[in-house]
Amino acid sequence: MLRLEGHGNAGDSCFCGLAAPVFRCRDCFGMRMLCNQCVLHSHASNPLHRIDMWSNSYFQHTSLKQIGLCMQLGHNPGKICYNPHPSTGDDFIVIDVHGIHEITLDFCGCASSQVHYKQLLHARWYPATTSEPRTAATFSLLEHFHLLSFESKVSTYEFYQSLVRRNNHAGLLPIRVCSWYV
Repeated sequence: MLRLEGHGNAGDSCFCGLAAPVFRCRDCFGMRMLCNQCVLHSHASNPLHRIDMWSNSYFQHTSLKQIGLCMQLGHNPGKICYNPHPSTGDDFIVIDVHGIHEITLDFCGCASSQVHYKQLLHARWYPATTSEPRTAATFSLLEHFHLLSFESKVSTYEFYQSLVRRNNHAGLLPIRVCSWYV
């Protein structure tokens, strides 16, 4: 178990052989260490995975947004959109079973594109609003909450607090709250 919390074998290189591996994914099988480009490439279809970065003597939580991943809706993963429309404010929030994620999101603006909320629904993300959505919940999260609310009578507040703890168990990081709640 201790080995899983360490950097691994000294001198190991990323499987691409081009850069030093400094990232690991807590949600991928095997927890293999990857370089920046490989972690971005391998998570184009998994933008909500939790990423740790090695910082000399310990792993520090980071996000795919912080290391450069931009999620493009309206096209298959890895395909280029020639008319991307960034989400409002570049701080789109996706609530998932793994926690609460801030991502960089571009909507498709091509001539044949759907409205923003339909692009989110196609990605199995339920938007908080139909006009200029900035928050969405994954269908997986909604199904999980539905099951827990019937089986264990968990309240919405308790469920949300458990998601906050998935990202920030020590309670040391600030929790983003909409300004009208403050």
